[in-house]
Amino acid sequence: HLYTQASSSRPNNIATAHARSEQLASQSRAMGDLSEAQSITPSPAASHPRPRLRTNTTSSKTYVLFVAVCIVVGLWNVSISQIELLKQSLRVPPSSKSGPRGDVVTSTSIAKVDNAPSDVDPTKQPPGLLNCDAHNGPANDLAAEMVYWSEIPSDASFVSPFKGSQKQYLTFEPDNAGFNNFRMSIETIIAMAIAMGRTLVMPPKHGIYRLGGEQADDTKFTLYDFYDMQQIEEYSGLDVISMEDFLLTEAMVGHLNDESTGEVTFPPHNRTDWNGVDSAALKKYLRRAAFTPSNWMPGWCLAAFPSGKGPAPINEMKALMRNATNNFNKFPKWREYDKKQPMPVDSPANVRLREMVSGGIGGSYKRLCIYNETMQQSPVLHIMSNGKSGVRMMTHFYSFLFFPNWREDVWMKRFARDRLRYNDSIQCAAARIVSSLRERARQRDPIGNPNGEYDSFHIRRGDFYYTRLEAESIYNNSKDELSEGRTVFVATDHNDVDFFSPLADHYDVVYLSSFKKELEGINIHFYGMIDQLIASRGRVFFGCYQSTFSGFIFRMRGYHAQKQRMQGYENGTLLNSFYYSGLAHKYYYQQYSPIHPPHYVREWSVSWRDIDKGIA
Repeated sequence: HLYTQASSSRPNNIATAHARSEQLASQSRAMGDLSEAQSITPSPAASHPRPRLRTNTTSSKTYVLFVAVCIVVGLWNVSISQIELLKQSLRVPPSSKSGPRGDVVTSTSIAKVDNAPSDVDPTKQPPGLLNCDAHNGPANDLAAEMVYWSEIPSDASFVSPFKGSQKQYLTFEPDNAGFNNFRMSIETIIAMAIAMGRTLVMPPKHGIYRLGGEQADDTKFTLYDFYDMQQIEEYSGLDVISMEDFLLTEAMVGHLNDESTGEVTFPPHNRTDWNGVDSAALKKYLRRAAFTPSNWMPGWCLAAFPSGKGPAPINEMKALMRNATNNFNKFPKWREYDKKQPMPVDSPANVRLREMVSGGIGGSYKRLCIYNETMQQSPVLHIMSNGKSGVRMMTHFYSFLFFPNWREDVWMKRFARDRLRYNDSIQCAAARIVSSLRERARQRDPIGNPNGEYDSFHIRRGDFYYTRLEAESIYNNSKDELSEGRTVFVATDHNDVDFFSPLADHYDVVYLSSFKKELEGINIHFYGMIDQLIASRGRVFFGCYQSTFSGFIFRMRGYHAQKQRMQGYENGTLLNSFYYSGLAHKYYYQQYSPIHPPHYVREWSVSWRDIDKGIA
């Protein structure tokens, strides 16, 4: 079975401090230079277990029956046609977080997935929605162009086999680089929390490189500032709490123990609110108070999640690795998969694993970092961000996480597509500009360009020294794919428009700053995300090699290509998508390539190709 049945009640007790210390003392210790635990005398309450919350099943059933009767009576006089109209016009929302975790995944429903057609048409899946009425437009028919995600009801009921009745937590340190590296690491952490069945603890507000403003409040951010967190938190298989709540409900009552000594440990200075302050001391504390794996390095291993709890699934995973890597002398390197026909997403686990581990650093194959019993039993797991030690989640979730069941693999990729997306305010602002761009292009050539198509670039300058090109070279490397006089949108961090004269001499060049009216009332820190969304809708797109900003544009174009079944979608290739840095990189997205190092510098088609396969 891919997922376990969701529990209808959510007890949140954890073991007492004494039991926790006994358990942690037997676990293998995280490696690394960790400071000594702060010596604080535990409060009297710290030595007592938290009471188990219970659910009154009988009263719950009675209440549900009462509500059902009321609904039936209320709808008694509604005509059949009205009911059908209602069903078509309403979107069924995910189940409440306070009740049962969505639809129960029974053996029957899993069988439906098993017997699903092998070739599912993504254009027939329930479409995602984008309503811009509350965001200053545009009209919803224009906003629909931005939608690459889908609403798949059956996906809401999937729950990790590791999610149990007793709460376990995943804490992490956000990546210190720019926003798109932060975005990549967040996607990976969220995927890990879901795969582990753990409650995700969101870090306090913090600064993000190259994001900031004149006002102090503008320099610290959380995921809630950029993402539609309701889409994430409504998913019943993932619980999310703040760091402050975690420290108040777990640390300050003595539920956390020092991993080295087993003694109860409290936050530095008993502080629980770390928003907007230096969190170095908090990071050191979490590394001591939680199991912190020191060998989960994305460049060297795959985070492998067994099919269930206990030693047997772990042994199966190890056997799978032996099978995938047998006869090492003939072990394939990633180049043997390069520019070939991609394997089906439902290939056997050993076949999929063999390709994934072939792209290790230094020409070797990746090892497995298995979510073993020690980690499974740890109440709190902490993922650090330490570039010196190699433990840094600046990687794509789909290049680091491995699931033996292919359905769990494509489900996780759909979750990223359908729920980990920019919030509606950002999406709608981009939709307004795309609509204006198309009207501009249409007016320039109403006969030859009735659909108002435009082309786009992401040209990174700033601190990106190793891929800098002069505008003349950019023009020469891209002119064969563009038509003279076309409207071209340039997403860039370079403010000197004179630099782009070699492009402006041939095209109708516009920038985000050309659309001040459409940007009224929009937070300036959203501009980069809006740039990405606008560029993703260009007919032809040229990106900056090794830029994760460009990379996400390519991935969104991949989502759109699959949804619209554009030319090359079967192999995951992208029509009219290029790098401008020269012939060595220009056509990377024109043929299939397996994931290989450096893994993070571009996106890979496995993240979007055929991920709707197997939907019932």
